[in-house]
Amino acid sequence: MTAFRIIAALALIGLAAWIARDLLRRMHSWKAAWQLLHREVSASRAARHGGTAPAPLKDALRRIIYVFAGAFLILLALSGFAPVLLMGAHVSGMLLVLHVTIAPLFALSLCALALFWAHRLRFNRSDLQVVRDIRHHATPEEEPLTRFMLKCGFWTILLLSLPLMLTIILSLFPIFGTEGEAMLIRLHGYSALLLLLAAVAEIHLTFVFMARKE
Repeated sequence: MTAFRIIAALALIGLAAWIARDLLRRMHSWKAAWQLLHREVSASRAARHGGTAPAPLKDALRRIIYVFAGAFLILLALSGFAPVLLMGAHVSGMLLVLHVTIAPLFALSLCALALFWAHRLRFNRSDLQVVRDIRHHATPEEEPLTRFMLKCGFWTILLLSLPLMLTIILSLFPIFGTEGEAMLIRLHGYSALLLLLAAVAEIHLTFVFMARKE
C-alpha cells in the first residue's frame, strides 16, 4: 500500500507538471490558457442554446460518449484513489459502493467509445511519417504530432482497460487464494493508475487540439 501510494502520488504530480508545462508552451501565458478555456466553454453554451447549427447526429454521439466516459473516469478515480492517497486505506464503505456502481457504466462507455472513435482514430500514413521523423531525430509538425499522440493515447486507454477489468473480475472468483487475490487487487490498482494517466493526458491533448482547430 505504501509503495503504491508513493508511486501514484509521484505519477499524478508528474502528469500535472507536464500538463502545466505543455499548456504554458502552447499558449505562452496562463492568461492565454484561461482565455482559451473560457472561449471553449462559452462556445459550448452557445451551441446548447441554439447559437450555432447542431452537429450531425454521429458527431454529437461521439462527443456525448466522450464526455460520459470522462465523467465516469473522474468519479472512479476520486472514489478509488482518494482513500489511498489521502488516508493510506483501502476503498470501503460508501466510496466502495459508488466505485462498484459506476464501474460497469464506465465499462459500457469504453465499449461505446471504441465503437464510435476507433475508425476516426486509426493509424495512417501521416502517423508513419511522424514515426519516421522521430526515428531520424527530426522535429515533426505540431498538428500531425498531436494527432499521432491522440491516437496513441486512445489505443493505450483501450488496451489498459483489459487488465483493469480482467483483474477485478477474476478476483471475484475464489480460485487464486489469499495471495493471488492480493496480487490481483494490486494489479488492478496499477492498471487503474496507468489508465488514469493516459486518459488525463488524452483529455488534455484533445482540448489543445480542438482549441487549435478553432
